[in-house]
Amino acid sequence: MRIALIAGTLALAAVLIFIIQNTSGVSINFLGAHLHVSLAVAILLGAVAGALIMAGAGTARITQLRRNIRRERRDSRDR
Repeated sequence: MRIALIAGTLALAAVLIFIIQNTSGVSINFLGAHLHVSLAVAILLGAVAGALIMAGAGTARITQLRRNIRRERRDSRDR
């Protein structure tokens, strides 16, 4: 757990350095939406979206595993 926390902190530091160094404005077109924001904001939004997607996938997998464990325990008690 500690290694994952350190790796996450280092990755966050790298993303923050990249964001700070890239502050020029960019145009973004996504699914019909047209935005003009700084590159830093675009990168930050992408990083947050990626983190939310990964958190959602992880939560779904943990829920699936817990459900399977409960089902197996219930089945073993019924025998």
